[in-house]
Amino acid sequence: MFGLGAGLSEAIGPGLLIWLCITGGRPGWYVVGSLFLLTGLAMPPAVRWARRHRRHHAAEQLVPV
Repeated sequence: MFGLGAGLSEAIGPGLLIWLCITGGRPGWYVVGSLFLLTGLAMPPAVRWARRHRRHHAAEQLVPV
């Protein structure tokens, strides 16, 4: 199931990008730019969350039960 998402994005992504940029014209480029901007802004909080989660998970494994 996990691999399905990557395969689906590789199959649909290029067509969607072409449709947005060529068919959509300037507004399509704005949508693509906005997606890159939002993804870039979401990365720092996502990395901080992942680091906290990883530390917490690693600490749980060190504690003997």
